[in-house]
Amino acid sequence: MDNNDICGLLKGVDLFSELTEEQLGLLANLVVVQDFNRDETVVLEGDCSMKALYLIASGTVQVYMTGVDGRETILSFLERGDFFGEMSLIDGEPRSASVRTVTDAQLMIIHSEPFLTLIRQTPEIAMSLLSEMCKRLRKANKQIGSLSTMSVSGRVAGTLLNLMEERGMRIHTDNGQMVTVIHNRPTQQQLADMSGTTRETVSRICSMLVKANAIAMTGKDIVIFDENALQEKATKG
Repeated sequence: MDNNDICGLLKGVDLFSELTEEQLGLLANLVVVQDFNRDETVVLEGDCSMKALYLIASGTVQVYMTGVDGRETILSFLERGDFFGEMSLIDGEPRSASVRTVTDAQLMIIHSEPFLTLIRQTPEIAMSLLSEMCKRLRKANKQIGSLSTMSVSGRVAGTLLNLMEERGMRIHTDNGQMVTVIHNRPTQQQLADMSGTTRETVSRICSMLVKANAIAMTGKDIVIFDENALQEKATKG
């Protein structure tokens, strides 16, 4: 991957979308490209050995935390154009969560010192980074609130709504109906880890939603037919 390819990928990341070509070129010079295999740990919760920002050039990763009982809670899935590692990069604290690849992935890595130097010279990056961190904090607060106050069916519905917002694609069916498709859906175990419940419970709730014609499971995709039904279940808990 040459600098032109890297600049093109950086331009597609919201964090860097407002940079000039010159600024993108400076940033591209800092990038180290690394390939990861499926199910490979990229960063580990509590680790403080390497401070770097990771940008996803291809593939999918999952961000998760591990409880004292060893149970994992998935916080989010990230794909091409997303990034992670910004918190430890800025405050120097140990990693607050782990990141594992879901598929083979290619990541662009920018180490701490040169990136922080560039931020000081380019306030546009700092403002974009602050904005993105605020969005993620709001999402985390919402997720924590749902885990503590919602019923399990409300949490599963909320997880599906979050996936729809993050990864859903609006399309028209052959009969003209507007639906939302979530490609490469998480497994039922992953949905359970995201919702704070068990795989068996997710299976039961998804079956109920399928029977109610709110969603459909088609191969590796989830089709959302009735967003309002999910919203109602998530709101009522």
